[in-house]
Amino acid sequence: MNLPDKISQEFYSELVTTNTRMHSSLLFFKGSELDTSTVSMTRLSRTVCAVANSGGGDIIYGISSRRGRAEKIDPVTKFHKTSDWLFHEIQSQIDRPVKDLKIDISAAGNDDISKIIHIQIPANNEQPHMFSDSRYYKWQKTKAVILDEAEVRMLYGKLSSCELEFLGIYNTNGLPVLSAGKFSAMSFYPKILIRNAGNIVEKDYKTEISFPAGLYEESFQPLQALFIRHEGSHVVFGNKGNHPLFQQEIATMIEAKITVNAENLEVFMKEYLNVTLYFSNGIKKHSLKLSDTLTYNGKILRKEDFTNVRTLTMNI
Repeated sequence: MNLPDKISQEFYSELVTTNTRMHSSLLFFKGSELDTSTVSMTRLSRTVCAVANSGGGDIIYGISSRRGRAEKIDPVTKFHKTSDWLFHEIQSQIDRPVKDLKIDISAAGNDDISKIIHIQIPANNEQPHMFSDSRYYKWQKTKAVILDEAEVRMLYGKLSSCELEFLGIYNTNGLPVLSAGKFSAMSFYPKILIRNAGNIVEKDYKTEISFPAGLYEESFQPLQALFIRHEGSHVVFGNKGNHPLFQQEIATMIEAKITVNAENLEVFMKEYLNVTLYFSNGIKKHSLKLSDTLTYNGKILRKEDFTNVRTLTMNI
Protein backbone atom coordinates (compact mmCIF):
# COMPACT_ATOMS: atom_id res chain seq x y z
CA MET A 1 0.00 0.00 0.00
CA ASN A 2 1.37 3.43 -0.94
CA LEU A 3 1.11 5.69 2.10
CA PRO A 4 1.29 9.50 1.98
CA ASP A 5 4.45 11.10 3.35
CA LYS A 6 2.44 12.77 6.08
CA ILE A 7 -0.42 10.71 7.50
CA SER A 8 -3.40 12.74 8.73
CA GLN A 9 -6.79 12.05 10.28
CA GLU A 10 -8.26 12.30 6.78
CA PHE A 11 -6.15 9.32 5.73
CA TYR A 12 -7.75 7.08 8.38
CA SER A 13 -11.21 8.41 7.56
CA GLU A 14 -10.59 7.55 3.90
CA LEU A 15 -9.72 3.96 4.84
CA VAL A 16 -13.10 3.66 6.52
CA THR A 17 -15.06 5.52 3.83
CA THR A 18 -13.68 3.28 1.08
CA ASN A 19 -14.01 0.10 3.20
CA THR A 20 -10.37 -0.74 2.54
CA ARG A 21 -9.65 -4.46 2.72
CA MET A 22 -7.10 -5.81 5.17
CA HIS A 23 -4.25 -8.01 3.96
CA SER A 24 -1.01 -9.44 5.31
CA SER A 25 0.72 -6.05 5.26
CA LEU A 26 -2.21 -3.86 6.37
CA LEU A 27 -3.87 -4.81 9.64
CA PHE A 28 -6.72 -3.09 11.50
CA PHE A 29 -7.45 -3.57 15.21
CA LYS A 30 -10.15 -1.94 17.29
CA GLY A 31 -8.97 0.38 20.03
CA SER A 32 -10.09 -1.82 22.90
CA GLU A 33 -7.47 -4.41 21.91
CA LEU A 34 -4.60 -2.19 23.06
CA ASP A 35 -3.67 -0.93 26.52
CA THR A 36 -0.49 -0.79 28.61
CA SER A 37 -0.91 -4.13 30.36
CA THR A 38 1.75 -6.83 30.06
CA VAL A 39 -0.64 -9.14 28.21
CA SER A 40 -1.53 -6.47 25.66
CA MET A 41 2.11 -5.46 25.10
CA THR A 42 3.16 -9.08 24.62
CA ARG A 43 0.41 -9.66 22.09
CA LEU A 44 1.32 -6.48 20.20
CA SER A 45 5.04 -7.27 20.20
CA ARG A 46 4.38 -10.77 18.86
CA THR A 47 2.26 -9.27 16.07
CA VAL A 48 5.03 -6.80 15.15
CA CYS A 49 7.57 -9.63 15.18
CA ALA A 50 5.39 -11.78 12.90
CA VAL A 51 4.68 -8.97 10.41
CA ALA A 52 8.38 -8.05 10.32
CA ASN A 53 9.26 -11.67 9.47
CA SER A 54 6.59 -11.64 6.73
CA GLY A 55 7.89 -8.71 4.71
CA GLY A 56 6.73 -5.75 6.80
CA GLY A 57 3.53 -3.75 6.75
CA ASP A 58 1.28 -1.35 8.66
CA ILE A 59 -0.52 -2.13 11.91
CA ILE A 60 -3.26 0.33 12.84
CA TYR A 61 -4.99 0.29 16.22
CA GLY A 62 -8.11 2.43 16.20
CA ILE A 63 -10.05 1.05 13.24
CA SER A 64 -12.47 -1.82 13.61
CA SER A 65 -13.08 -4.19 10.73
CA ARG A 66 -15.97 -6.30 9.47
CA ARG A 67 -15.50 -9.17 7.06
CA GLY A 68 -11.92 -8.13 6.47
CA ARG A 69 -12.67 -4.49 5.61
CA ALA A 70 -12.29 -1.25 7.57
CA GLU A 71 -15.69 -0.45 9.08
CA LYS A 72 -15.36 2.50 11.47
CA ILE A 73 -12.99 4.54 13.61
CA ASP A 74 -12.80 2.73 16.95
CA PRO A 75 -10.16 4.70 18.90
CA VAL A 76 -7.70 3.53 21.52
CA THR A 77 -8.74 5.00 24.89
CA LYS A 78 -6.66 3.08 27.42
CA PHE A 79 -3.17 3.96 26.28
CA HIS A 80 -1.51 7.02 27.85
CA LYS A 81 2.18 6.44 27.16
CA THR A 82 4.45 8.03 24.57
CA SER A 83 5.52 6.57 21.22
CA ASP A 84 9.08 6.22 22.59
CA TRP A 85 7.79 4.12 25.47
CA LEU A 86 5.86 1.88 23.10
CA PHE A 87 8.86 1.60 20.76
CA HIS A 88 11.13 0.31 23.52
CA GLU A 89 8.41 -1.95 24.93
CA ILE A 90 8.08 -3.67 21.54
CA GLN A 91 11.79 -3.89 20.74
CA SER A 92 12.62 -5.28 24.20
CA GLN A 93 10.68 -8.46 23.36
CA ILE A 94 12.24 -9.03 19.94
CA ASP A 95 15.70 -10.46 19.37
CA ARG A 96 17.43 -8.57 16.55
CA PRO A 97 15.56 -5.24 16.78
CA VAL A 98 13.22 -4.34 13.94
CA LYS A 99 15.14 -1.84 11.81
CA ASP A 100 13.47 1.51 11.04
CA LEU A 101 10.35 0.70 13.06
CA LYS A 102 8.09 3.78 13.17
CA ILE A 103 5.25 4.54 15.55
CA ASP A 104 2.78 7.38 15.16
CA ILE A 105 0.22 8.25 17.81
CA SER A 106 -2.41 10.73 16.66
CA ALA A 107 -5.65 12.10 18.05
CA ALA A 108 -8.85 10.41 16.92
CA GLY A 109 -11.22 13.05 18.26
CA ASN A 110 -11.49 16.34 20.09
CA ASP A 111 -10.57 14.87 23.46
CA ASP A 112 -7.13 13.92 24.83
CA ILE A 113 -8.07 10.28 25.32
CA SER A 114 -9.07 8.94 21.90
CA LYS A 115 -6.08 7.95 19.76
CA ILE A 116 -5.07 6.04 16.66
CA ILE A 117 -1.77 4.18 16.93
CA HIS A 118 -0.05 3.41 13.65
CA ILE A 119 2.99 1.13 13.53
CA GLN A 120 5.01 0.99 10.31
CA ILE A 121 7.42 -1.88 9.60
CA PRO A 122 9.61 -1.62 6.46
CA ALA A 123 10.07 -4.61 4.15
CA ASN A 124 13.83 -4.78 4.75
CA ASN A 125 13.97 -4.74 8.53
CA GLU A 126 16.91 -7.11 9.23
CA GLN A 127 14.67 -10.14 9.64
CA PRO A 128 14.45 -12.85 10.88
CA HIS A 129 13.42 -11.83 14.39
CA MET A 130 13.03 -14.20 17.32
CA PHE A 131 10.34 -13.42 19.89
CA SER A 132 10.96 -13.45 23.65
CA ASP A 133 9.55 -17.00 23.92
CA SER A 134 12.49 -18.21 21.73
CA ARG A 135 10.21 -18.84 18.76
CA TYR A 136 9.98 -17.31 15.28
CA TYR A 137 6.59 -16.13 14.00
CA LYS A 138 5.07 -15.11 10.68
CA TRP A 139 1.75 -13.38 10.03
CA GLN A 140 -0.70 -15.71 8.32
CA LYS A 141 -4.23 -14.54 7.52
CA THR A 142 -5.35 -13.12 10.88
CA LYS A 143 -2.83 -14.39 13.41
CA ALA A 144 0.80 -14.97 14.29
CA VAL A 145 1.90 -18.51 13.38
CA ILE A 146 5.09 -20.26 14.45
CA LEU A 147 7.63 -20.71 11.64
CA ASP A 148 8.97 -24.18 11.02
CA GLU A 149 12.70 -24.90 10.76
CA ALA A 150 12.82 -24.71 6.95
CA GLU A 151 11.13 -21.29 6.96
CA VAL A 152 13.56 -19.97 9.56
CA ARG A 153 16.50 -21.23 7.47
CA MET A 154 15.09 -19.48 4.43
CA LEU A 155 14.84 -16.18 6.29
CA TYR A 156 18.43 -16.47 7.46
CA GLY A 157 19.43 -17.24 3.88
CA LYS A 158 18.00 -13.89 2.81
CA LEU A 159 20.45 -12.18 5.13
CA SER A 160 23.25 -13.28 2.82
CA SER A 161 21.98 -11.73 -0.37
CA CYS A 162 22.83 -8.84 -2.62
CA GLU A 163 20.51 -5.87 -2.91
CA LEU A 164 21.58 -3.63 -5.74
CA GLU A 165 19.87 -0.25 -5.94
CA PHE A 166 19.70 2.63 -8.36
CA LEU A 167 21.16 5.51 -6.40
CA GLY A 168 20.44 8.27 -8.88
CA ILE A 169 21.79 10.40 -11.70
CA TYR A 170 24.30 13.20 -11.40
CA ASN A 171 25.77 15.72 -13.85
CA THR A 172 22.27 16.55 -15.09
CA ASN A 173 22.80 20.24 -15.90
CA GLY A 174 22.83 21.02 -19.61
CA LEU A 175 25.60 22.63 -21.64
CA PRO A 176 24.10 24.98 -24.26
CA VAL A 177 25.21 26.02 -27.72
CA LEU A 178 23.92 29.54 -28.34
CA SER A 179 22.74 31.12 -31.56
CA ALA A 180 21.12 34.56 -31.81
CA GLY A 181 20.71 34.67 -28.03
CA LYS A 182 18.86 31.35 -27.89
CA PHE A 183 19.81 27.68 -27.68
CA SER A 184 20.57 25.95 -30.94
CA ALA A 185 21.30 22.77 -28.96
CA MET A 186 21.56 21.58 -25.37
CA SER A 187 23.80 18.66 -24.42
CA PHE A 188 23.49 16.58 -21.26
CA TYR A 189 26.06 14.12 -19.87
CA PRO A 190 24.13 12.19 -17.17
CA LYS A 191 25.98 9.56 -15.15
CA ILE A 192 24.17 6.55 -13.69
CA LEU A 193 25.00 5.65 -10.08
CA ILE A 194 24.29 2.31 -8.38
CA ARG A 195 25.02 0.97 -4.90
CA ASN A 196 25.32 -2.44 -3.31
CA ALA A 197 22.85 -2.07 -0.44
CA GLY A 198 23.12 -5.76 0.50
CA ASN A 199 25.43 -7.48 2.93
CA ILE A 200 27.53 -9.58 0.55
CA VAL A 201 29.87 -8.75 -2.31
CA GLU A 202 28.15 -8.69 -5.73
CA LYS A 203 30.23 -10.05 -8.61
CA ASP A 204 27.69 -10.41 -11.42
CA TYR A 205 25.72 -7.30 -12.21
CA LYS A 206 24.79 -5.15 -15.17
CA THR A 207 23.14 -1.79 -15.80
CA GLU A 208 21.11 -0.91 -18.90
CA ILE A 209 19.66 2.44 -19.94
CA SER A 210 17.37 3.33 -22.82
CA PHE A 211 16.07 6.59 -24.26
CA PRO A 212 14.64 7.82 -27.60
CA ALA A 213 16.96 7.28 -30.56
CA GLY A 214 16.33 10.82 -31.76
CA LEU A 215 18.24 12.14 -28.72
CA TYR A 216 21.27 9.89 -29.22
CA GLU A 217 24.55 11.61 -30.08
CA GLU A 218 26.39 8.92 -32.07
CA SER A 219 29.75 10.68 -31.97
CA PHE A 220 30.01 10.22 -28.19
CA GLN A 221 32.53 7.37 -27.97
CA PRO A 222 32.06 6.30 -24.29
CA LEU A 223 28.37 5.55 -24.96
CA GLN A 224 28.86 4.18 -28.47
CA ALA A 225 30.98 1.36 -27.07
CA LEU A 226 28.07 0.31 -24.81
CA PHE A 227 25.40 0.10 -27.53
CA ILE A 228 23.36 -3.12 -27.33
CA ARG A 229 20.24 -2.87 -29.47
CA HIS A 230 17.32 -0.85 -30.78
CA GLU A 231 14.07 -1.39 -28.91
CA GLY A 232 11.23 0.22 -30.82
CA SER A 233 11.99 3.93 -31.00
CA HIS A 234 14.56 3.66 -28.20
CA VAL A 235 18.26 2.83 -28.15
CA VAL A 236 19.55 0.57 -25.39
CA PHE A 237 23.02 0.68 -23.82
CA GLY A 238 24.47 -1.63 -21.20
CA ASN A 239 27.52 -2.00 -19.01
CA LYS A 240 28.48 -5.13 -17.10
CA GLY A 241 30.39 -4.58 -13.88
CA ASN A 242 34.04 -5.45 -14.41
CA HIS A 243 34.96 -5.64 -10.74
CA PRO A 244 33.25 -6.88 -7.54
CA LEU A 245 30.93 -4.38 -5.88
CA PHE A 246 31.45 -4.44 -2.13
CA GLN A 247 28.87 -3.72 0.57
CA GLN A 248 27.66 -0.10 0.40
CA GLU A 249 30.07 0.60 -2.46
CA ILE A 250 28.89 3.12 -5.06
CA ALA A 251 29.77 2.83 -8.74
CA THR A 252 29.22 4.96 -11.83
CA MET A 253 28.03 2.51 -14.46
CA ILE A 254 27.20 4.56 -17.55
CA GLU A 255 27.87 8.08 -18.79
CA ALA A 256 25.50 9.09 -21.56
CA LYS A 257 25.20 12.02 -23.91
CA ILE A 258 21.74 13.32 -24.80
CA THR A 259 21.42 16.21 -27.22
CA VAL A 260 18.27 18.34 -27.43
CA ASN A 261 17.37 20.86 -30.14
CA ALA A 262 14.24 22.46 -31.57
CA GLU A 263 13.52 19.45 -33.76
CA ASN A 264 13.58 16.76 -31.05
CA LEU A 265 12.46 18.87 -28.09
CA GLU A 266 8.89 17.50 -28.25
CA VAL A 267 10.23 13.94 -27.88
CA PHE A 268 12.48 15.04 -25.02
CA MET A 269 9.55 16.66 -23.18
CA LYS A 270 7.31 13.60 -23.18
CA GLU A 271 9.68 10.61 -23.11
CA TYR A 272 11.56 8.82 -20.34
CA LEU A 273 15.04 7.63 -19.47
CA ASN A 274 14.72 3.98 -18.41
CA VAL A 275 17.23 2.32 -16.08
CA THR A 276 17.35 -1.45 -15.51
CA LEU A 277 19.58 -3.20 -12.96
CA TYR A 278 20.41 -6.89 -13.30
CA PHE A 279 22.00 -8.63 -10.31
CA SER A 280 22.14 -12.04 -8.68
CA ASN A 281 19.09 -11.41 -6.51
CA GLY A 282 16.75 -9.97 -9.15
CA ILE A 283 15.96 -7.22 -11.62
CA LYS A 284 14.97 -3.62 -10.84
CA LYS A 285 13.54 -1.07 -13.25
CA HIS A 286 13.22 2.70 -12.96
CA SER A 287 11.84 5.36 -15.30
CA LEU A 288 12.63 9.06 -15.07
CA LYS A 289 10.98 11.72 -17.17
CA LEU A 290 13.72 13.31 -19.25
CA SER A 291 12.45 16.89 -19.04
CA ASP A 292 12.18 16.77 -15.23
CA THR A 293 15.56 15.10 -14.74
CA LEU A 294 17.74 16.96 -17.25
CA THR A 295 17.47 20.73 -16.82
CA TYR A 296 19.44 23.90 -17.42
CA ASN A 297 20.34 25.79 -14.22
CA GLY A 298 17.46 24.05 -12.48
CA LYS A 299 14.86 25.08 -15.06
CA ILE A 300 12.90 22.82 -17.42
CA LEU A 301 13.61 23.45 -21.09
CA ARG A 302 10.94 25.22 -23.13
CA LYS A 303 10.26 25.46 -26.84
CA GLU A 304 10.73 29.23 -26.84
CA ASP A 305 14.26 28.79 -25.45
CA PHE A 306 15.44 27.29 -28.75
CA THR A 307 16.35 28.80 -32.08
CA ASN A 308 14.40 27.36 -34.97
CA VAL A 309 17.31 26.35 -37.17
CA ARG A 310 15.23 26.04 -40.34
CA THR A 311 13.69 29.50 -39.98
CA LEU A 312 17.07 31.02 -39.22
CA THR A 313 18.60 29.44 -42.33
CA MET A 314 15.80 30.73 -44.59
CA ASN A 315 16.18 34.25 -43.21
CA ILE A 316 19.89 34.22 -43.95
